[in-house]
Amino acid sequence: MSVITVSTPFNIDLEFHIAPFHKRLLAWMIDIALIYAYMILMERYIVSPQGLYDSLGPVVAILFIAIPAYCYHLLCEVFLNGQSLGKKVLGIKVMDISGKQPTLSQYLIRWSFRLFDMMITLGAGAVLSAALTKHSQRIGDILAGTVVIDQRAKTNLYDTIYLEIEDHTYQPMFTEVMRLSDRDINGIRNLLDTPGSSRDTELYMTQVGERIRQVLKIDTELEPRKFLEQLLRDYNFLTRK
Repeated sequence: MSVITVSTPFNIDLEFHIAPFHKRLLAWMIDIALIYAYMILMERYIVSPQGLYDSLGPVVAILFIAIPAYCYHLLCEVFLNGQSLGKKVLGIKVMDISGKQPTLSQYLIRWSFRLFDMMITLGAGAVLSAALTKHSQRIGDILAGTVVIDQRAKTNLYDTIYLEIEDHTYQPMFTEVMRLSDRDINGIRNLLDTPGSSRDTELYMTQVGERIRQVLKIDTELEPRKFLEQLLRDYNFLTRK
């Protein structure tokens, strides 16, 4: 499975697994089935019973059936956090290639090229592009700067950063930790969970700790590992107050 690595502002590397082709294909098939179901239900239970074809003719088919069906993917991805209903079922989603949430313009770009990728070329454009590019991107993804990742290939971000704080009298040492993002905290957790203890790991931990101290303007004598562990505990406590 292909992996894309992105760095947080604190030089912590996070890995995301690219969604495999079979999941994208199954998600697409689910979406197509839903779109056709919508079109059939609209025509059978709304348009025909109301006699809209008689009064408005082809305009009805365009306004009530064709446009909503064509805009399905765009509307879903914008309002469902980068997922169509098919993607949600399969646990995959659209992500900015830098690890961020895509912007509206990125969603618009990848959607607008769907006509070429999926319809004009009957899907051949999307398949060839995904097969030949490093991160399995169709043309719309390349131009928009997005990728489709598999959320289930890695532990859910919330589960990864979660750390139970049993002591209700716990007093956080570094409230500045709230300036870090979930991605940063996830990176810290992964770094602390690195098996074994090598010189390179400890050196990297020192560099990460120093970078965070500088950015958050924290003055502490804690050694790098203890400092990062304290940040992780403080973050979990403060986010659950």
